[in-house]
Amino acid sequence: MKLLVLGVDGLGEESLRGLGLNRLAALINQGQRANPEPDNVVSRGWPEIYSGVSAYESGAFFQIPVLSKGRIVPTQKTGADVVSDHVGAQALLWTRLHAMGYRVGVFGLPTVSHPQPGCEFTFPATGAGSFSNSTESMGVYPKEFARLARYSQANHGLRIGHSAFLPKNASDLDGWLRDHLSQYFFTLRQTLRHSDVDALVLGTRFVTLFYKFRHILSEQATDSTDVALKETILQAADDFDFEMSKFISDISPRDLFVVSDHGLGELKYHVNINELLRRVGYIHYPFIVSRNGRLLVRRLKDTVKGVNRPYFSSYDLSSSKAFSIGYTDVIYINDSRFTGPEMSSEQRFNQAASLAEILSAYVAANDLSQFIAFKPLRNAGKTAPLTANASSIPLPDIRCFLAPGCVNLGRTHGKVVEANQPSSAAEMFDKGFFSEHSGIKTSDALAAYIGPSEERFQPGKLTELYDAVLRVAERY
Repeated sequence: MKLLVLGVDGLGEESLRGLGLNRLAALINQGQRANPEPDNVVSRGWPEIYSGVSAYESGAFFQIPVLSKGRIVPTQKTGADVVSDHVGAQALLWTRLHAMGYRVGVFGLPTVSHPQPGCEFTFPATGAGSFSNSTESMGVYPKEFARLARYSQANHGLRIGHSAFLPKNASDLDGWLRDHLSQYFFTLRQTLRHSDVDALVLGTRFVTLFYKFRHILSEQATDSTDVALKETILQAADDFDFEMSKFISDISPRDLFVVSDHGLGELKYHVNINELLRRVGYIHYPFIVSRNGRLLVRRLKDTVKGVNRPYFSSYDLSSSKAFSIGYTDVIYINDSRFTGPEMSSEQRFNQAASLAEILSAYVAANDLSQFIAFKPLRNAGKTAPLTANASSIPLPDIRCFLAPGCVNLGRTHGKVVEANQPSSAAEMFDKGFFSEHSGIKTSDALAAYIGPSEERFQPGKLTELYDAVLRVAERY
């Protein structure tokens, strides 16, 4: 193998150490290390790496608001297809490598869920609006390779939580993790056996386990359920570390890149941006009957399924003057892009600047300035895709800067800021597993290059990893 780009979702200094990935750490330490800065919790990291541009150009924001049946709802369908619409398929990393004469395969890379041009094979991954743990046959190229991923219970996505896998206990989780590891590495090796490639862009979401279990892994466990869960995760992590290191050794790439979209750290506080907007009169709760009716239906469905999850305040985005969609540290002015009035770019910026001042004054008056700050953004309102039939993506109007350890999740029970309280393992098995439970995305994305061209690897930002890979690849 000439070139391997190994993408490890969530790999940072703390998650590398916390999961005990000692073999991978030793490999990284052999080469040139870097911490390229992502536009964290705004831009999706993987598209920055394989396109070389930020979300403001590619449209690949971590989450975006769209209209559905007259309502503003969030979606994460902002992966490789959206990026290709904005920068062109010829600009994507694998297409550029193909143009240099490499025979390229893409396997399990987050946000890549459909066949890619210039590739000998594509195995899709979750993370582009797709949350299934299975591999969709239509996303595999060539189609006959789909048989390599046919299992009685396919488990490629490593998705834990509501609408995905909900383990009942540590033993149940252990079996599920074993299924994932065996299927992932068997399918990967079989795919390479049936395809002649000399460059591989490979992705894995295994390290994202750290999101939900950081508090269990980082503290001295005493409760028997906590101890069992910690042992299960660390043993699975050691097995992942062994299998990945062995795979790298077996294919012996001339040039090896280990990259990540972000790191993972401690979740300290929930910051509810929509609650803050409600306090200053820009958004409201939904009509009480409608809200209670929806909650009643959800509770009844969960009762039938035997699911015990908490519920939080919702907000009426569609009748708001401005809103946030959660998970993403931005605010949108509600104009004609959504359900609001027509505005010019200048009018929208003036609204954003005025709102940023109002919010800044509110947080200062309520001793919240240490948690959040605001900056209005001047933009054209939407991205500019290359073709008329491609969808443009709404651009955010205010960038919110949350303090380290804070996340915009809307789980504050009517408060603007609330301290995070991680559950014990027993409580997690009872209530389910939410996305950011005790860990959150951090800006310490880890990257390394192991090979003979270290002088060509100097990425300062996540987008610069794209050029770094191409600079090394074009040397031959």
